[in-house]
Amino acid sequence: MLDEPYRYLEAVSNRRDYVEDQLRQGSPVVSLQYDDGILLLTVGRGQRKIYEIHNHIALAAIGHAADIERLRLLATDAASVQGFQSSVDDVTLHRLTNFLLAPTVKREFEAVFSSPIIAKMLLVELNGVHCESQFISLNYDGTTQVDQKAGVLAGNEEIESVMRTHLSVPSQNISLQAAFELALETWAVGRHHSLQDNDNSNRNDEDNGDEDVIEKQQLLKIVQEAREQGEIEIGILDVPRRSKSKFRLLSTTETDAMVEYAREEL
Repeated sequence: MLDEPYRYLEAVSNRRDYVEDQLRQGSPVVSLQYDDGILLLTVGRGQRKIYEIHNHIALAAIGHAADIERLRLLATDAASVQGFQSSVDDVTLHRLTNFLLAPTVKREFEAVFSSPIIAKMLLVELNGVHCESQFISLNYDGTTQVDQKAGVLAGNEEIESVMRTHLSVPSQNISLQAAFELALETWAVGRHHSLQDNDNSNRNDEDNGDEDVIEKQQLLKIVQEAREQGEIEIGILDVPRRSKSKFRLLSTTETDAMVEYAREEL
């Protein structure tokens, strides 16, 4: 097949369609900065999706659990070895993404005679000695996108584009509660368009005139329906945290309190 370029390109295109179909219903992920750190948010159905990679680096992902776990362990082990052999300051998101994860994912995607990695990742790094905070999206084909203020993850690029449009991060720092509300709204926007995308795949596209206009009450309904089937999962990289590790998952009690406060404000 490698001697026949057209067949190879067709095989790659088929893999792309296959992976995107598998990722179509993945629960979106949203991450942004707040005044004391970085927040990552998604809504899951029992399967954890937000993890610590190293002291100041965290990861969230959508896709098949086995592939996510494989990449997570690859990044965690590499960070631990690098931190032990040299210095924790040498463990950077740029190094983990561009010299480890991205090449691995790209190689697997282009190897048309084996199964591709069915996963997309959002990796975030709290500002450290040598760099500012970073948000790096790693696509299933090994390509990356870097941002300094926020990041999103969804089943396809069209939905991610809609989410980025909604996620207008303020120029000034915001509180954790405000960041949570903005992230949850953006998640609901992504979830709404994911469900639409799935419906449109099963029927011919019709009237999409007002589909981009979503009221807050509708977003709240989407969140409530999702919570009936799963839980809001929030991880933060917290600057004031008095330990080497700045990462922690918020408890259900903390999350519920934030949801109730947001509902009262609405």
